[in-house]
Amino acid sequence: MPYQEFQENWRILSELIANLPANENEQMNSLVKSYIAQNLLLLNDVFSSSIDNLIRLQKAKSTNDIICTQARFSNEISKKLSLSTQRFLNTSLGHIADYNEWLKAHCDLATD
Repeated sequence: MPYQEFQENWRILSELIANLPANENEQMNSLVKSYIAQNLLLLNDVFSSSIDNLIRLQKAKSTNDIICTQARFSNEISKKLSLSTQRFLNTSLGHIADYNEWLKAHCDLATD
């Protein structure tokens, strides 16, 4: 049943986040924490939208209301996934820039 699978996935996710091992590389730790925060933001957005959607479905008065409500929900989730992808890329690019700065500061990359 989907609800039991959801509960099991929630339990596993919670345990993984609670028991996240620390890496000796602080930049890697920072990046992992940033991506976990992004994942949680996305999940919270999906949960919030799902709750709103379920409330709307409970108030539906016709088959058309149900279909339109679910279509709006699907569209909303699609937008949230796109926004999450943009956040991922922005974070990744920010860390790439930080890494390039680190290389310049710590490595002799001078070219003649």
